[in-house]
Amino acid sequence: MKYPFVSVVVGIRNEEKFIEECIESLLNLDYQKDSYEIIIVDGMSTDKTRDIVQKYPVKLLLNKKKNVAAARNLGVENARGELVAFTDGDCKVDPQWLKTLVHEMQASPDDVVCFGGPNLIFDTDPVFGRVVGYAQESFLGSGGSAQSKNSTKKHYVISLPNCNAMYKKAAIKEVGGFDERFVVGQDGDLNYRIGKKGNKFLYIPNAQVLHHRRGTPKSFSVRMFKYGMWMAELFKKHGEFVRWYAFLPSIAVLSAVILLIASIKYSTPGLLLLALVTVYFILVFITSIQVTYKMKSKYGLFALFIIPVQHVAYGLGFLYSFTNSPLISKVRSCSDI
Repeated sequence: MKYPFVSVVVGIRNEEKFIEECIESLLNLDYQKDSYEIIIVDGMSTDKTRDIVQKYPVKLLLNKKKNVAAARNLGVENARGELVAFTDGDCKVDPQWLKTLVHEMQASPDDVVCFGGPNLIFDTDPVFGRVVGYAQESFLGSGGSAQSKNSTKKHYVISLPNCNAMYKKAAIKEVGGFDERFVVGQDGDLNYRIGKKGNKFLYIPNAQVLHHRRGTPKSFSVRMFKYGMWMAELFKKHGEFVRWYAFLPSIAVLSAVILLIASIKYSTPGLLLLALVTVYFILVFITSIQVTYKMKSKYGLFALFIIPVQHVAYGLGFLYSFTNSPLISKVRSCSDI
């Protein structure tokens, strides 16, 4: 097999806990050593991340803008390869990851410009993070998107998460790179613009990356709120939904509020609201059973709480975006990477 040169870009900030594991997995790839480079782009970490990175034979760049979109653009600009692969600092790649992506690229038509695989869960992660991960693999948790749903079949998708993706660099450059205004959702925005050019994205189940899940109920709620906000900003930017299901949580929240207010005076809206809530929680319960089965743990029942919190926070964030200034610059946190 002929190995094309690949630049692997990892955007990070304050990843001292996981970055060593990430880099070592990249250094141990089953891929010709002089046919790939590792570019670590640090968003001005305030912990020991950079000290750890400097122990390894990798290229270290500093990202003064701090956010992940800027990190990836900086990585692409400094990439020697015509192929650019992305993963995150809290990920561990499979030894065959890069070889699998490259093999599929060589066997695919020219209009397939992005290749990626599943975003798997560490069984050693804290319970809350694992429940979130498994819940988001369900239809209720992700709408069936490749972002979270770990399919076992190779197929074309409309987008691939950049914790596990390899692009033909020319496709990124053609659309002007990542939009650095987006704190989250920047890979979805990039993929949308690339797809509009007639390009395709191929999901490959064997190209595996393990991704640490972390957080608390509070941080999870805040993150889902931000995802909702930025999905609305993507809608404003493009004039259509990047993902068809993006508006559903906000519609559900609005409908619930309207029906609740109307039920104060009339009984019918109250009965309708009760029926809808009952159906919703039946679906949530079924999903929580599925999560319990996957985790092989009773803690999977926490999904009964996590999924509604995700939907409400996401829906409120989506609605909030439409009452704020463009790109909600005042609430962006440059520490998110």
